[in-house]
Order: sequence, then structure tokens, then C-alpha cells
Amino acid sequence: MPDLRRQIPTPELQRESLPLRFSFKHLDFSHERFRIGACNLAFMECLLKQLRIFSTWPVEHFTDQNNRERRHIIDFDQTCERNGFSNVDPDQLGAHESWQFSVCPDDPENCGRVHGILIDDTFFVVWLDPLHRLFPQDRARDC
Repeated sequence: MPDLRRQIPTPELQRESLPLRFSFKHLDFSHERFRIGACNLAFMECLLKQLRIFSTWPVEHFTDQNNRERRHIIDFDQTCERNGFSNVDPDQLGAHESWQFSVCPDDPENCGRVHGILIDDTFFVVWLDPLHRLFPQDRARDC
């Protein structure tokens, strides 16, 4: 009798169908513009709520850029950080897409952002931006 286990291929999940996960492995504690100390309690509470919501979504849903949470790929040429994530090894993570999302989509005027790198099903948080300093309203003054 033939060994059927060798004939049945192992299923591979597509990135889009995987639930989104979050990692703080590359969180930057030293960047002057994105200091953790600037994150007040309201920001942290909203952040945890958003992470809980996003962690139930498939990657495909998260990467839909037509959304109220301002989830989109970051074009660093349009920011105050033209060189991108300074603490990330470009050989390790730099070739992957950088993303951001709003922490409090119900209060866009008083809400910060989270910036990071999306690799497969994991969003690596790099910067917490409670003061919206990556894309300030007055770049000439605030960069």
C-alpha cells in the first residue's frame, strides 16, 4: 500500500488570509521625534484598542488603503524623516513596505499614528507618533 502522506502536499496559507499580528521587536525608544514619554494614557488606551481590532483582521483587510483608520504605505520623501526608519537594518527589514495607521480613528484631530513595517502577517511597530510628527501639518516649521 502506498504512503499517502507523501502524495498530499502541505497546505500553504497565503499572506492575505493570515490574521494580522503585531511585534514590538523593532520599537525605537531613542528617536527624539518619537519618544515613548510623549504617549499619554489616552493614546495608549486607543492604541491597545486598535491593536485588538486589527489582530482579528486578515492581512488583506488591513492593507486595503481606502479606510477611515488612515492605513497606508509611507512615502518617506513626503515626511520629516526622509531616510526612513533609522534603527532598522536595511538589509534585514528595509526592503519591506513601511506602513502607518491612526490610533484613534474616531477622533482624527487629536489622534496620533503608529509607523512600522509589514512583513507577511506581522506588523513590526517601529515608531509611536502621538503628536503626528512624521507628517506634521506645517512641515516647514515642524521638521
